[in-house]
Parts: sequence; C-alpha cells; structure tokens
Amino acid sequence: MRPLDEADLIRKAQRGDPAALALLLQQHYLPVKKYLVTITFDRTLAEDLTQETMIKAIERIGQFQGRSRFSTWLMAIATRQYVDWLRREKRARLAVVRAADEQPLWQAAPSAEARSLMAALQALPREVALPVVLKHYYGYTYEEIAEWMEIPVGTVKSRVFNAVRALRRELGQDDA
Repeated sequence: MRPLDEADLIRKAQRGDPAALALLLQQHYLPVKKYLVTITFDRTLAEDLTQETMIKAIERIGQFQGRSRFSTWLMAIATRQYVDWLRREKRARLAVVRAADEQPLWQAAPSAEARSLMAALQALPREVALPVVLKHYYGYTYEEIAEWMEIPVGTVKSRVFNAVRALRRELGQDDA
C-alpha cells in the first residue's frame, strides 16, 4: 500500500477522516510554529497561536479549496490569528514587546549582523515588522500580505519600503 500524498490526506480529512486530518496537521505543525516564532518574536505566544491556527484549520478544513498549497492556507490562518491577537492587545493596551532578548529558533548561532538586524526589526512596531518578515523572509506577495492583514496593498508596500529604509539607517547601511 502506497503512502498517502497530501492531496489524498486533504480529501480524506474533508470527508471527515480524523486520522487523515491529524496526520495532515502534524506534518505542518512545526513549520507553522516556526513561522509564528519568526513573526511574533515570542515562543510562548507562537505556541498559543499555533494551537489556535490548528483549531481553525480543523473547523475550516471543508473550506480549503486547493487554490493554494495547504501550507500557504495554514500560514494565512496563522497570520490572521496573529493580526487578531495584535488587535486584541492594542484594544486592551497591553505591552506587546516581550521577547527582545530571546534567540530566534530559525538560527542556532546568529551572526552579530543578524542579531543587529533582529534587534532593529524588533524595535519596529509589530504592524510594520510583520509585512517586512512576510515579504522578505517568507517571500509572500504584497497582495497576500494585504489580504491577511486586512489593509490596502499600497499600505503594505509603504510599510515595507519605509521599514527597510529605517532598518538600513539603523544598521548604518544607508547609502543615501
């Protein structure tokens, strides 16, 4: 018997097969968590958002239409969970900068330049840092980012442009 490919798992999960759904989500759990650690700079928050993302995926598996890769669909859900969290935090006026001195998971021993970049990125407001990470670290399009953050494409482009300029200035790489 051949192993099930992702498309087979998705079809089975959409038909209500709990084992297929569990396997599908297990295969994507760590990449989603790593992505959320990258954009939140907070392992604990990333774990919570990963759980929320998986719950939303379970609830909405029937809505997955295959227009994108399953991983992209999960990243969109994860991004929405994070954006929603940011909105809740803003409304509650809670401090959102927590993990400035935590080492990111994606790099075991970051160079001094990488640490400087991460510190400068963490100093940016999260609604500005998020589009930069999505665009330049993960390679998502401006349109995808705009949809996930529920803001105009022009706003995403402006935030990315201005954030990159600010990061270059902060790192002493401003050629202007």
